[in-house]
Amino acid sequence: MGNGNLMIRMIDVVFILLFGFIAVSQISKAEALEPSQSTEAEEKAPEGAYVTIINVRSNGVYSANGGDMILRTPNDVKSFLVSEMKRAKKDEKKLGVRIRASWDAPSRKTLAVAKVCRELNVPKGLDVVKIRQF
Repeated sequence: MGNGNLMIRMIDVVFILLFGFIAVSQISKAEALEPSQSTEAEEKAPEGAYVTIINVRSNGVYSANGGDMILRTPNDVKSFLVSEMKRAKKDEKKLGVRIRASWDAPSRKTLAVAKVCRELNVPKGLDVVKIRQF
């Protein structure tokens, strides 16, 4: 009986070592993955472009110009963007929009701004941020 218990314990040790070597060999084969790049929005405004930021607050209200201008409805956003397009055209630049939504903002409000941008044929980018000031 004593030799039987010793044999079972040796098999346990062999299996532990075997699985340990398998795990280590799998870890050494792991490769680093590069994060995907955005295809629509660029980090910096390209030459000859003007980027305006539309914030979507958690209560569903829109703001622009760093929070100085409050926009209540998508129609207000549309009229604001039309005026920005005129200003950009006067300066011979293209307009781009960065939609910056609070993480707890209603999705339909954020998508309403994206729809306005699509109607006006203005390129857009979307950020979701977790900041208390929105």
